[in-house]
This record gives sequence, C-alpha cells and structure tokens, in this order.
Amino acid sequence: MAATSTQQNASPSSHRCTYDAFLSFRGRDTRKGFADHLYRALEVAGIHTFRDDDEIERGANILAELQKAIQESRVSIIVFSKDYASSRWCLDELVMIMDRRETNGHMVMPIFYDVDPSHVRNQTGIFEEAFSRHQQRFNKEMDKVEKWRKALRDVADLGGMVLGDRYESQFIQDIVEVIGNKLDHTWNRRLRVDPYLVGIDNRVEGLNMWLEDGSSDVGVAVVYGMGGIGKTTIAKTAYNQNCNKFQGSSFLADIRATSKLPNGFVHLQRNLLSDLQKGKAKKIYSLDEGITKIKRAIRCKRVLIALDDVDNLEQFNAILGMREWLHPGSKIIITTRHEHLLKAHENCAMFNVEGLLENESLELFSWHAFRQPHPGEGYMDLSRPVVQHCGGVPLALKVLGSALFGKLQMYGKNALQNLDVITEGKIEKILRVSFDSLQDHDKRLFLHIACFFIGRHKDFSITVLDECGFATNIGIQNLVDRCLLIIDGFNKLTMHQLLQDMGRGIIREESPEDPGKRTRVWNKDASNVLRKLTGTATIKGLMLNIPMLIKDESSKIISSGSNRKRFHVEDYDGNCSSSRRRLGFFSWQSITNSFPVSNEIGFKTEGFRSMHNLELLLLDNVKISGGYEDFPTNLIWLSWRGFALKSIPTNFYLENLIALDLRNSSLQHVWKGTRFLPRLKILNLSHSHGLVTTPDLSGSPDLERLILKDCINLKEVDESIGDLEKLVFLNLKDCKNLMKLPIRISMLRSLQELILSGCSNLVLPASKIVENQSDSTPSDMKKVSLLFAVKSWQSIRSWVLPRKNLQLTSASLPQFLKSLDMAYCNLSEIPNDLPSSLSSLERLNLDGNPFLSLPVNLNGLSKLQRLSLDMCPNLEMIPELPPSVEALIATRCTSLKRVLLNLPDMLPTIRLAVIACENVVEIQNVFKKRPLRSVDIEMIKDIGLFNLESIGSTEVEMFDYLTLTRRKGPLQGLDECGIFSIFLPGSEVPDWFCYKSSMGNSELSITIPPHLNLKIRGLNACVVYAHDEVDDDKGRGFYRAPFLNISNETKGLKWTYVPVTIGFSKEKEHMLWLSHWRFANDELKGGDEIRVSVRVDKDDILIKEFGIQLVYEQNNNEGTVTEDITTMFQHETTPPSTQNHVVAGDVSASASRFHKNKNNKVGEYYICNHNGWYP
Repeated sequence: MAATSTQQNASPSSHRCTYDAFLSFRGRDTRKGFADHLYRALEVAGIHTFRDDDEIERGANILAELQKAIQESRVSIIVFSKDYASSRWCLDELVMIMDRRETNGHMVMPIFYDVDPSHVRNQTGIFEEAFSRHQQRFNKEMDKVEKWRKALRDVADLGGMVLGDRYESQFIQDIVEVIGNKLDHTWNRRLRVDPYLVGIDNRVEGLNMWLEDGSSDVGVAVVYGMGGIGKTTIAKTAYNQNCNKFQGSSFLADIRATSKLPNGFVHLQRNLLSDLQKGKAKKIYSLDEGITKIKRAIRCKRVLIALDDVDNLEQFNAILGMREWLHPGSKIIITTRHEHLLKAHENCAMFNVEGLLENESLELFSWHAFRQPHPGEGYMDLSRPVVQHCGGVPLALKVLGSALFGKLQMYGKNALQNLDVITEGKIEKILRVSFDSLQDHDKRLFLHIACFFIGRHKDFSITVLDECGFATNIGIQNLVDRCLLIIDGFNKLTMHQLLQDMGRGIIREESPEDPGKRTRVWNKDASNVLRKLTGTATIKGLMLNIPMLIKDESSKIISSGSNRKRFHVEDYDGNCSSSRRRLGFFSWQSITNSFPVSNEIGFKTEGFRSMHNLELLLLDNVKISGGYEDFPTNLIWLSWRGFALKSIPTNFYLENLIALDLRNSSLQHVWKGTRFLPRLKILNLSHSHGLVTTPDLSGSPDLERLILKDCINLKEVDESIGDLEKLVFLNLKDCKNLMKLPIRISMLRSLQELILSGCSNLVLPASKIVENQSDSTPSDMKKVSLLFAVKSWQSIRSWVLPRKNLQLTSASLPQFLKSLDMAYCNLSEIPNDLPSSLSSLERLNLDGNPFLSLPVNLNGLSKLQRLSLDMCPNLEMIPELPPSVEALIATRCTSLKRVLLNLPDMLPTIRLAVIACENVVEIQNVFKKRPLRSVDIEMIKDIGLFNLESIGSTEVEMFDYLTLTRRKGPLQGLDECGIFSIFLPGSEVPDWFCYKSSMGNSELSITIPPHLNLKIRGLNACVVYAHDEVDDDKGRGFYRAPFLNISNETKGLKWTYVPVTIGFSKEKEHMLWLSHWRFANDELKGGDEIRVSVRVDKDDILIKEFGIQLVYEQNNNEGTVTEDITTMFQHETTPPSTQNHVVAGDVSASASRFHKNKNNKVGEYYICNHNGWYP
C-alpha cells in the first residue's frame, strides 16, 4: 500500500481459485491413461482441475496461458513419468510452478508415477539421458537448463506420493483424498481474487507490515480510495496472506449493499459468527442478539476481521459493537470510499490506494485485452491512449481490456470515443455509487467542480463558489473524504478523469437532446446553444474554448501518449504550473494561449439573452458581436481570455462580479471613468500587452487580488489603488515599461504580497523634487540611499543603478508586507534599514540583481522564512540570518565566498542551496577551506606533514559536494567539525603511521596502549583511494567520496564522517586523504578498544589501504608526541577550526543534526554537511 507504487517486474501473482488444481503431466506417457483417470477422479470429487491435454495450440501465447492457469489454481499436481524430463514444455511448467511456490507459498504435490524420486532429484537414470539431450540442444542457454535442474531438485525434496507397487485405482483415490484434505485445510479461509494482480506486492506491503507488527493493541486499518481503485483486492490479498496467523478470521464483503437489504445487518452478523466459529454458529434473530454472541466469540481469541465497502460508522458499530471487546492483538481491516470514516472517532492506520503506474496499467490492460503481459504486435499505439485515459484505475483497465479483447483493431483510433458503448456503462455504474451517496448540496458542488473548477486553486474556487450559494469549505472536504476530489500539492482541485467524465455524463442526462436545458454546458454543446439561440434560464455555467473547438472539429484527433503535450497554465495569481485539463466525456482538452481564431466561428450577444441565471461564463478566444444590453446580469465569474475590445463597453453589466479574468486581452483602457463593482474580489489583466494604465478602482472597495503580470506597455498604476483597503496581493511581474508606482501604495495596510520582479525600469512617482546632484557630490550620495523609517518607507529607485543628474523622488512600500519579490530589478544596493522598515517580511526574493552585499543587520527580519539570492553574480558574503529562516537559496552566485549563518544551530530547520557557487570556502561554524600555506604550521605537523617545500606547486582537482562543482587548484586544508583534512597525490600510507590495513582489508581494530603522563589529543587517519574508470561525461552526481567510521567500542561512541570536499584522482592514479581528528574530553584513553574502517557507497571508488596513528600531548606542556613518543613538535597550539574537538558538546550536537539514520543510538554521530542541503 503506497501513495506511489513501483513497477512489478514479474507476472502478476494471485490467489484466485478459478481452478482448484493445475495438473502437469507428460502427454506421451499418461494422457490417455493415468493422467486422464486422475483428472476424472478429481473432477468427480469436486476438485476443479486444469489440464493441458494438447488441445491448446502450441503458439506464441502458450506460456502465458499456462502461467495464467497456474496463477488461478490453488494447488499444482505434477505427475512425474519416465518421459517427463524429455519435454521442455513440462520443464517450463515446472519452473513456473516452483517460482510461484517460492513467491506466494503455492501448494505443490509431486506424484512419482513409475519413476524413482532420487532420479528426479539427481537427474540420474532416464532423467540423465533426457538432460544429456537438453545440454546439446541448449548449449547456448545453459542457464535455462540449470533452472530446470534446480526445479527438479526442489520439487523432489518436497516428498510427495510414490506409486510403488500399489494399484493405480487405489493410488488415484489416495491422491484425491490428500488433495481434498489440503484444500479444505488451507483454503477454507482464503478468498477469490483477480487473476492478474499487477503491482500488488508493493501496494499490499504496508498493510502486511501493519498486520505483522506484533502489537498487543486492537488495531484498525482503513484502506480508502475512489471506486474501482483496488481497495477490495488489496484487502483480500492481505487477508489471504495473514488469515492463518490468527485464531479466527472473517471477511465480510460488500457491506454497503448488504446492509440495505431486509435484515441485512443480521445477515452480516451471521456470516461473521459462522466464520469465527468455523461454521458452527447458531442462528441470530436480532442485532442485539448478534452483538452479544459476537462479543463472546471475539473476546477470547485473536482474530482478523475485514469489513469491505463500509459506507458509514453505523455499519461498523452495528456489526461489531464496541472495538474494545476484541481480544488484544486482533486486527480489523476496513475498506471504504470515505477517507475520514473513522479518523474523528478512532485511532487507526490509514492506507490511501492510488492508481497503477502507466507501465503497470499497460500490463494489466494487456492481460485482459491480449491475454499476455504486453500489447500484441502493432497495437501499442492503439493501447496507450486507452490505458492513459483509465488513469491507473484497475477496474477500468480490466473492463475496457476485456471489452476490447479481439475488437481493438475494429475500433482503432475511435476506441476512446466509443468507450461508453464498449463498456456498457459498467465503469460509470461503479463510480456513481459514491456520487449517489452524497447530499444534494454536495452533488451540485461536485458537478460544478467537475465542469468548471478542475485545476483551479482551492482558495479561488472557494471565493467564487461561496458566492454561488455553496458552503464550499465543508463541501470540498466532504468530496475529499469520499475520494471524489483531490487537493494536490499546489492546493489545486484535481479529480480523476473517469470521475470528471461521470460528472459530465450526469449533466448530459438532464436533457440528452437539448443542451440548452441543462444546468451546465461546455465546448461543442455551448457552441451549438449560442449559434442556435437555444439557451434557457436553466443554464448556470457555460464554458467555450474556441482553440479546442477548432481542433476537435477539424481533426477529431484524440491525444495519445506520443503527442499529448503539457501546457503552462497560470493560476489566479498569474503563477505558472505545468498541468493539463481534460474536457468532455472520454476526451482531452488542450490549453492554448492566444490561439488564432477562425473567422468562421463567431457569435452574437443575442445568444445569451435568455440565460438570466448564468453565473459562470468561461470564454477562451471567443469573438462576440452585438450590444451588451441583454447580456446576463447575474455573472459571478467572467473569464474571457483574448477579449478583443479596446475597452469594456459601458452597457456591459459587471456589478455582481466576484472574479474578472481578462488575460491576453486587447484592452488599452479597461473602462472609462469609475465603474462601481462593489463585490469584485479578483481582477486579472495579465498579458494584456496593449494596456497602458490600470483603471480607476475606487469603485471596487472589496478587491483583494490584482494581477497585472506581463503587461509590457503598462506605464502607470492609477492612484485609486490606495483606496483598496482589502487588497492583499499585487502582481506586477515583467511590467518592463512601468516607470512608477503610485505614492498611495504605502496606504495598503492589508497588502501582504508584492511582486515587482522584472520591473527593470521602475522609477517612483513624484512626491517632491530633489535638487540636481553636482559632479562634486560624494559617490555614496550619487546612489541616494533614502533612509527607511516607519513613516517614510524605502525608495525603490535608490536600489537601482544610479543615473547622473537624475531628479530623484521618494515613495513608500507597505510596512506589513509578508512577501516581496524584486528579482531582476537591477538593484545595486540593498538599504541597511530594510529590516526595520519591513519587519513583517517572511519571504524575500532578490534573484538576479548585481548588488555586492546584503545589510549586516539582516537578522533583524525576525519573521523571515525564505531568502532567495539565485544568480546574484557580485554577492561575496551572506551575513547572519535570523533563526526563523527555513530556506536560503543562493545558487549560481559565482562570487560568493562566505556564508555567515548561525550554524550549526540552524541546521535542523534550514534548507541551504549553494549549488554552482564554486568559490564558497566557508560556512561559518561548519567548515572552512583555505590554501595549505595559510594553515597554522602546528596543524600541518599534527597531520604529519613536515616539509611543505617538498610538495611544491602541486595541484589537485577537488570536487565539492555542497556546491556540486569541480575545480583544480593548489593544495588546501579543510576544517570541518573538528576534523582537519588534506587531499594530495600519493599511493602509499606514510611510514610514520603505526597501524596499517592489509591489502583488501577495510577495517582496523586496536587496543590503545596506556602511556604514563600522556593524554590523547587526536587521531590521524590516512586513506589511499582511486576513482575507477571515471567518465567525465557521467555528470557531477557520480563523484563519490570514501567515508571514515571511528568507533570506541569500550565507551560506545561512534563517528561517521563524509567530507564536504574530496580530492578527485585521475584515472588509474591514487589519492591520499590525510585527516586529523581532534579530541579534548577523554573520548579516547589508554585501554579503549578502537575500530576504524573505510567505507564507500559505490563501486567506482577503490580503497587500496589505510592507516591510523594516535597523537598525544604531554601533561607538562612540553610538546606533542606521536605513537612512538618521539618529540616532533616544539609547541602546542589551539586548533584553528571553529570546533575544538570531535565530540562532547559542539560537534556531537552538530553531527546529530545531520543524522542520516534516524535510528542511530545514543553516542552515534553522522557528520555530513551536504546531505539534505540540495533544493
């Protein structure tokens, strides 16, 4: 059970009982004798048996047919006769049978008919002769021969039944009795499931783990999802795989339907009690009596109970009564379409069933349509559109596949258009159960959403639908709970295509012949209604997309997997996201922007005359001629993309509008004078390239969102914007010719988000004139950094590059802004008073600006959560940020060297991205890189380098895991979390290392010898490694690092270290990694057992050898000594790293914040400063 599934490579396994037994035999030996007599005896005994009696044509699909039969059988009976091993078909059958036994515990009964079991096991005697021939025939496929041998060995080890000197008739009776007993013993609690369970293992895994968790509590699991998604199949599979682990079990199917029958609940109680008491249950005549008897049956034993298709909580309570009655360790599985069935009432495990992946869907469809795991030759292009339309719903794939079996070529590309006829409404019937269970309010809301709001932002949808008389928040939650609606990660409304098709089918049923009498119309029907003037007051919503209509009318092409395109769709704030919308029953709708409209398609305003109750009107590139006197006056949402007029006519009634969307319009002036739109909350004029100025908005006091994105000729925002006391969002992105902002913008106390990115020519409007600056003006005054203050907000103009003798002006920004986007605004300086002026900021985007530095007091933005500095080429240092910051994005800042974050304290929460910042040398309190010659000489000596002159001008290619950059340069030292490292060329561990690994050994264990008057101050490690056959074209992600594990087995301490940079060896050449680990708190003492190992996570790094060495310091402070107690150093020094030791305080706390394995024990530290920092 997983939100996202993975491909199941093997053929689908199942426990379906279409056949009780699969009979495998060699026809030449036994077809008309023993095998035939056994088959008849099994059938007479009621054991339904599959046999391959050579009536199946030996062709391309024979293996698939045999595999299908094996999958659908409860037990396989294999009759070994003298000539069995000479048949490759028999041996292939045997391999398939044994494979299923290994994966699913399938029962296998070997029958040895006139053969010695040892000959089968060892392939001797007659079997040896057969395999001699096989080895000659399949000398290039010896792996196949070995599989046959293994299968024979494994099956012979099962024992089975041997004919011996018995009569065949008695032998057959014994076989039937044994098989019957096995089936009765193991299958009486198992359930029939579908024959092709593609991807089932991944989907049932979570439920199986829950069933096997060993908890003593009474557990309830809710398996939920839309109709046909596979909930029952998953529950049955988990039940079959676990029922024998409980003292009693019961699976009650189709509770929703059964409970509606007369005495339905009593019937369900009877079935439950009968299952739990193995058919010995007494009769039940009332619900109360049933609950009493069930209580007695379940309180003393651990049981597994599955309740399938539960529709409401009353059904659960009526069947089981109180959950507390169950014996500890009992489990209850519930399948439902209602996500929150028990969430508010019980603690339960939730398992959301999502659709199959596309490759899984294709396989499942193929099993039903072609009787094989892939489409027949030449049918792939016809199959993919059908599979994609099903959207991973197993029910739809099975129904459509079965219906198209042998008919796909006949339907061809028209298959999608004929799905309703092909499936006879079977899919819609299943899906409609959820719709029919809704209250009337939620039914109407579902239909509105299915027709007009798929892909719309939830907040926008609520704003509009609330004005249509819906209790939208509650209704949306009800639809989500019923798995009829999904809120995606972008907070947009989404719905499975089949559910949307069902909803639109319901609309068509309102008036099958006359769309003008329906409540909602779209595209072709909408076009016909407008052309024929047949619209009525019944219509509440109309959508007409001319580009899509032209495409449908001209080509009738249904998008396939190879040509279906994704279009950029903007949400109601003008933000782009890759998405798709579909329109019509079993058809795709493409999203097109400014599609050229045919002159042949035109409409008149007269077509809307009778639509008095029209509330939602969505038009895309629709040309309408005529006066607007008779246009609907009750419009709540008008979306007219490509509006062709230069200005909105004065007789166009807009007073009831909540949302007005005129993107891609030809407007130059929206309207003349002041329009009184008292209810308008959203106005979107984006991509209106002819728009010069915004309208007078003083008549729209409720306006909350104003979107003017990409109005490239917009030069002015009307001062009336200052009257919009409720405005919370203003988007002016890419208004390249906007020269000024209105002075009154500072009065927008409700404004929370302001987007000015791409406004590279912005100059603030005049409030006062500043004297012309002379050439003698100081350089810092030429930039004119206007001071920030509570009553005098920052000047945008002061941030951009200065212009000589320019008359500068002042303006302000609202102080309560939470989000400010000024990316690519040509800012050369960020004022120091920014933190005090915009103290409410939570998100700040300064991407693509040429400033050199940020204010040092940026940590004064106490509420800042996200700071984006992407592609700021001149920025050299990022100052300390407030602890509230969760994300710092500073990729491709090519001059960036230092990041002075308050680390490591912020590491648990911050997401740091400095990818492609190749010059970063320090992240404060975490690591620092510097040229080797600038490192303290005592540190150089500590690590064992005594003669830097011998190194000369050696250069090493380094790869940085934090920035993902690779560059060559002089040797450098790396200080990181109390560990100092150097990477340099070399092929052997230096002689002064006392402990060295043997060739091929990656681990060293030592007991630290005691030394009087000496304290361990550190440990040196040296690793010799090489990158094997490196391909420079593989990409940066392939550069792997070795990592060191140091464990103090005596004290229970362990450190794992992965450096932030690594020396990158040339092919076939070796590299030395020298590291010095500083200890200060007796982490290592004489007598401690130490284990050191080197590990790699990929095979492209070869470890040649490594060594370790202990470093001591004398208590009399005379110096530092190595393992052999020689006095090599004259002075003790304080390590230059920001961490003074490896653990006990700073690094242990830092390392614990980098825990890669959350299960690390106390005292285990994972030191890695780059994992999890990528955006």
